[in-house]
Amino acid sequence: MRKSGSVRSALAAIGAASGTAFASGRAIVGYFAQLGGLSWLAIGVAAAAFGLLTGLCVRLAVRANADSFAALCRRSLGRGTARALGLLHGLLMAVAALTMLLWAARLGALALPLRQSAAWGMGLSLSLAALLNRRKGCWTPAMGLALGVVGAAFYSALALDPRPPRLNFRGEVVLALDGNPAAALALSLSHAALSACLAANAAARFSAGASPGRVGVLCGGGMALVLLAGNAALGRGGEALFAQALPLVLLAARWGIAGFWLCAGYGFCCATATLAAALAALSAWLRRGC
Repeated sequence: MRKSGSVRSALAAIGAASGTAFASGRAIVGYFAQLGGLSWLAIGVAAAAFGLLTGLCVRLAVRANADSFAALCRRSLGRGTARALGLLHGLLMAVAALTMLLWAARLGALALPLRQSAAWGMGLSLSLAALLNRRKGCWTPAMGLALGVVGAAFYSALALDPRPPRLNFRGEVVLALDGNPAAALALSLSHAALSACLAANAAARFSAGASPGRVGVLCGGGMALVLLAGNAALGRGGEALFAQALPLVLLAARWGIAGFWLCAGYGFCCATATLAAALAALSAWLRRGC
């Protein structure tokens, strides 16, 4: 029972953070790939910090017998502090939800052969997010498992493909932060903090019967697995790929139309999972009156 609870909590946390953590090639470039050789160490630091923060959240949730981040704050902090934290966390969740909706709209505009395709993409993501949150989010851990496994396999396959991507790019790309340890530490910790904020409510939601240490290890390991594969895939494309708006799409284009649909579908599912997590966190804060 304890092992099962730990796995569910960790998978829910990974799914909640997937939309900003590793769904977009731009995010992996911005936080890690642009660091050059230090990117591998930065990923390790980010994954370890993410695991530590989610494990701590689960520990506090178990101690307070809380099934949401809002309940955890109300039972562990004073009313004024909980209200202030609720406003900050709620604002972050609202921004995350809006960002994921816009990303879904962009993917819809690129992929759907329909009129008002951006609105269709946004509406489809919102509908699926609402379904994920039904029955107390029972499908959320399964979604996290699917996104982690598919992401690691997809990015690994991109990294193993030896063919260079086709880039319509002229010029030179200079990695200003290459080999900068201070930047590597700052970027890795900021990535971990953002991911942990997005995952906090999901981790607490499934914390019943969970082991904080096991949740932390699973979260850190899962995050590292996908990020390492994504970083390897982007490195295969070369530094010129880092300047592109959709680097993973260009890498997947080597596989033709199937690669495009894989990339678009995976990004859409990650955005939907994070959108569902953000909406669940906002709902919990509103129910608690924070």
